Formats: sequence, structure tokens, C-alpha cells
Amino acid sequence: MSLEHFCRTPVYKISPDTAIVEACRLMEQNNVGCLVVEDEGQLRGVVTDRDIALRIAGARRDPQETKVKEIMTPDPIRISVNSDLHHLTSLMHAYHVRRVPIVDGFEATVGIVTLDDLIVMLGDEMFDIGKAISQECVRGNA
Repeated sequence: MSLEHFCRTPVYKISPDTAIVEACRLMEQNNVGCLVVEDEGQLRGVVTDRDIALRIAGARRDPQETKVKEIMTPDPIRISVNSDLHHLTSLMHAYHVRRVPIVDGFEATVGIVTLDDLIVMLGDEMFDIGKAISQECVRGNA
């Protein structure tokens, strides 16, 4: 299965020089917990709501004065849009990450996949399998 399925929802991007307070506004407006940090169309990092909670609030830093580049995770694990689901889950497991940016051949972010996305997708597939088995059992009893 191609990762293009995960490239259908918008990816919210931010500049490394943006103030954290603006990153928080963008996350709130779009109901997301992660922003992709890009500079000149290239993936440079990710910043999450957890990064902000721990590295700003927890460290008592000023969110209006602190820039995204000061707290982001630089050079994050990423995956090519041409990779498959097995490679993605292996990366997530090996690096203990919940979010993985999906990039094209030029390192521009074209999507992002989260652990929650995978859980929903697998839940849907399990439901479909259960439904098919149930229908087969009904046919077998008829």
C-alpha cells in the first residue's frame, strides 16, 4: 500500500523563525498537534504540542520571544511517499515516533502520518474483515 493515502489531508507548515505563540495559534486554529517546519521548501524539523508544553511552559520560556527553531526536533525521521506501510511502521517502531512526515523526491513535505491515523485505518480494515467473515458464516448456515 502506497503512502499517498496519507497525503490527502492538509499539512500545516511553519517557518523556523516563527514565534512559538504563532505556532500555538496555528495548531489551535487547525486542531492539530504537530507542525512541519520548512525552510525554502525543505523539511527542517517538526514541532509538537508536547515540545511546546515541555520546552516552553515547563522551562518557563517566553512563547512570544522563543522561535520554533529553538525547540523543534531538527532533521526528523521521514519517509518517501513511494515507501510502503510496512516500512513506515518499522520506522515508527524503531525510532519510537508517533508522527512521520512524508516527503517527495525533493524533500518537500507532501503529507504526515500519525499513529492515530494508523489505528483508525487498521480499525476500519478489521471491521471490514469481521463483516466479511460474518457474511460468510450466515451464507454457510443457509
